Amino acid sequence: MTTHAANNGISRSHRTVLLTATAMTALLVTMGGVVCVTESGRACPDWPRCYGQVVPPMRADAIIEYTHRLFAALTSPFIIAAALVGWMKASAIRWVSRPPVLAVVLLIAVVAFGAMAVLRGLPPWAAALDLGLALIVLALMLTSTIVAFSRPDTPRLADRLSFSRAFVRLALVAAVGVFAVFVGGVLVADGGSTVRCLGCLGVRPEPAAGGFGRWLQFARDAISGVAAVSIAALLIAAWWSERSDAPVRRSAIAAAVLGFAQIAIGALVMMGGATIPLLVASVGTAVALWVSLVALVVFGGLALRPA
Repeated sequence: MTTHAANNGISRSHRTVLLTATAMTALLVTMGGVVCVTESGRACPDWPRCYGQVVPPMRADAIIEYTHRLFAALTSPFIIAAALVGWMKASAIRWVSRPPVLAVVLLIAVVAFGAMAVLRGLPPWAAALDLGLALIVLALMLTSTIVAFSRPDTPRLADRLSFSRAFVRLALVAAVGVFAVFVGGVLVADGGSTVRCLGCLGVRPEPAAGGFGRWLQFARDAISGVAAVSIAALLIAAWWSERSDAPVRRSAIAAAVLGFAQIAIGALVMMGGATIPLLVASVGTAVALWVSLVALVVFGGLALRPA
């Protein structure tokens, strides 16, 4: 095998590293939301240890916060490994090699924000930026993983990721809308609102004091409506125009089901049912909805159409 050919291949071990890194990133983002909804962010006043110890105190909040740190410590090496392997072994396949490299850069910022949150606390704009970067890191790793698994036998085709089709553009609108709703919840909600954490698509937060907060709330409401309508339209379009593409159809169904679950959970929360299990379910469905929409964009962009 020539050096050029070797640099265009995607090995089984490479795909395994990518898949593991992506799964760990999804768990890390989920645990970050769980830390927030359980108000465990200040359970360990120091960083990276907890009360100066490697083993945290046997309290629920300290265990939750320290578990989040453990996920971060385990996830970072996998993302770095995926970036290194991709750059050395598959640099010519841009949608496999480039996203993990960018994810490493953003991961440094996410880790720094995590340390600041423990030691000093984060203002709303910084917390929103932290959540946004974490979601982008997850999207980058998922994109690289899907492309690597989609066409392992013909790696040259793996770079044909196009966003020109109307269906893919609609999926992009839905994904960007959901991203704005999740991140916007952190900016809009006051300090005691559960919406400052990840999710929910259907929750209308009580805004922070000031007219600007209400304008942000109005914008978030409008974007939430657009995102919900886009997800419903994607399900219909997937059955009509993408029926032969199983990954696209399944991703659209998953996005619709998870979007409905988010709205249902949001309704329960707004009716006074903000229990910890319900809030954790909100976080889990929010991460899964983001994953399904990013997957829908990538699978749709990979679909090859006759010229």
